[in-house]
Amino acid sequence: MKIKVGVDRLEYSVEGRQFVDSCYRLIDKDDDLSNQADWHEPGYIVKDLFDETASSEFLSHIESLLRKKITVGGVSIGQKSIDQYHTLIKDYQDHLNVVEKTKLIESVELGKYFEILEKQVSEICHIPVVSKKPMNGERVFHFRVIRPNQADFNPLHKDAWQEENCGCINLYIPICGSNEKSSLILAKGSHLHTEDTFTRTTEGARMNNVQFNVPGLISSKLPLEFVRPNPNPNQILVFSPYLIHGGSINLNTDQTRISLEMRFWRKN
Repeated sequence: MKIKVGVDRLEYSVEGRQFVDSCYRLIDKDDDLSNQADWHEPGYIVKDLFDETASSEFLSHIESLLRKKITVGGVSIGQKSIDQYHTLIKDYQDHLNVVEKTKLIESVELGKYFEILEKQVSEICHIPVVSKKPMNGERVFHFRVIRPNQADFNPLHKDAWQEENCGCINLYIPICGSNEKSSLILAKGSHLHTEDTFTRTTEGARMNNVQFNVPGLISSKLPLEFVRPNPNPNQILVFSPYLIHGGSINLNTDQTRISLEMRFWRKN
């Protein structure tokens, strides 16, 4: 599949059993947490997060935690800038070892900021939400680590193609190396298309010789408008899990892109 994002033209080759669903909107069958928001039509919004002092404290906490996770993953980062992570990785297995330590991190490690983010996203959605997965009560977050010009990214997909992610809302916070060449790619308004618009894999897609859990987009009957919303430092990106997103290759020449990512569901 070929797409255009700004001035960049990208191409993806996704493998897996093909599937086209029937003519209905997936978002209409689930709890759409964006339907009361003024950003419902595009499916995403970028908002400021903290004041200057609080932002500095937050990023200091995050960088300290991230350094710890990278070190536990077997990479000695020392005082090297975290956006230079890629210079310390010898091979893909080294990177996978770090990925295992930077996902499914318990909420307690985010300290007071976990509940602060829940409150912030609740205000953005105009609905009380919590970061607690209904199916198992998990309260976790992830760091997404994407090296420059490496296949460290997911295929294009909808989170809601996996039942466990239905009815949630997504959060992306840039930590380092996130810019117009590397930040998350979204297909604006794609959450409002009917499912027969898309040809996708039935189960986890295979791309770049890597197997993913999430089904991957193969093609679309309608043209899709791909964008990188590119939140600035001390901004957050909130977006619908029914949006096509992913495929976010890092086109920086010498910066690793790292983001903090969480999901939220309606508070009971």
